[in-house]
Amino acid sequence: MDIREKTGFDPKRLARIDDLLKRFVDEGEVVGASVKVARHGETAYKGSAGFMNLEEKTPVKEDTLFRIFSMTKTFTSVALMTLFERGLVRLDDPLYKFLPEFRNMKVVGERGYLVDAACPITIRHLCAMTSGIPYPGDDNASAKAMKHIDDALDDSATTLKMAKAAAAAPLAFHPGDHWLYGFSHDILGAVIEVVSGKRYGEYLKEEVLDPLGLTDTAFFVPQEKRSRLARAYAHNYETGANTILLPPDLKEVPFAPPAFESGGGGLISSIDDVSRFAQMLLNGGKLDGVRILSRKTVELIAANQLNAAQKADFNWDSVTGYGYGLCVRTMLNPAEAGTNGSVGEFAWDGMLGTWYAVDPKEDLTVVFMIQRLPPENGDHPKRLMQVVYGALDD
Repeated sequence: MDIREKTGFDPKRLARIDDLLKRFVDEGEVVGASVKVARHGETAYKGSAGFMNLEEKTPVKEDTLFRIFSMTKTFTSVALMTLFERGLVRLDDPLYKFLPEFRNMKVVGERGYLVDAACPITIRHLCAMTSGIPYPGDDNASAKAMKHIDDALDDSATTLKMAKAAAAAPLAFHPGDHWLYGFSHDILGAVIEVVSGKRYGEYLKEEVLDPLGLTDTAFFVPQEKRSRLARAYAHNYETGANTILLPPDLKEVPFAPPAFESGGGGLISSIDDVSRFAQMLLNGGKLDGVRILSRKTVELIAANQLNAAQKADFNWDSVTGYGYGLCVRTMLNPAEAGTNGSVGEFAWDGMLGTWYAVDPKEDLTVVFMIQRLPPENGDHPKRLMQVVYGALDD
């Protein structure tokens, strides 16, 4: 049985991915890229182009390791929902039930004055990024407070300590009023620790990674795998130079188990591991006879959680046409997105351009891996998916 019969793809049209990846590399904006496409449980395409290490001309390989950054959030969602299925967590539980530090939160109100939060932060608020907890930064008073807290902590700060410390910062808005990309999913990692009684990485490994056979996914890269880690690059738009090398030992890539296991962005993984994780979600929570979640729970993860006011804030170019579920984007309107994709396609991406999709309607998963600093990483997966959907032949 050939690829067309197994997967419903036209092999010649699907092979256009080769040309697209080559164009990405030849245009100089991407140093190396890897793609895996699976349909009906069968690999339809697996290929790569360019280098994982430009200086040594080491090509991207099947076992190359990538920093997946915010794709980690979807792993955190699955880990959390294993506790949900045991009745240990409810979406509308107040966060202070697990982390008392978050009781009686303050909000930055008009003219910078602090006011009492109109309601408690809930687990749903964290999952849907409507908690009002920002990432550290300079965008607003709340983000600046988070930055001050972050700067005061050192590398010995644990997941739980980081989460508790974040409670000292005022919220950017009343919980539920808006959508804001931020530290919420890292706090979910701490919630998982409190409920499970285990370190987040330990719980994730025992309940998700090991049962799925994800041997290359972790919060650190062990010594024996360091040579497989792709370097990260940045394109210089001013000079047109191919790339600017970033340090190969980025702070975000520890080579021993870190104290802080970031539920929002700490995992390193491979294309095969992410593909297996995606297939589990596509299968309704089950893979190779191992069930991680029920079908109904996966449906809940992928269901849009945003109301109209919140969705107005979810307005990046890369998510036009999407809503937001429990730590995932979820396609609501392909026409608005300008895609030939499907309503219900879901998953997430990472800061360095890693991206994946789960499409239940087409029984399809796609994984795209690069290591390139933004901006404009969102354009590559859009073009890739145009080719993938354009190759369907059934």
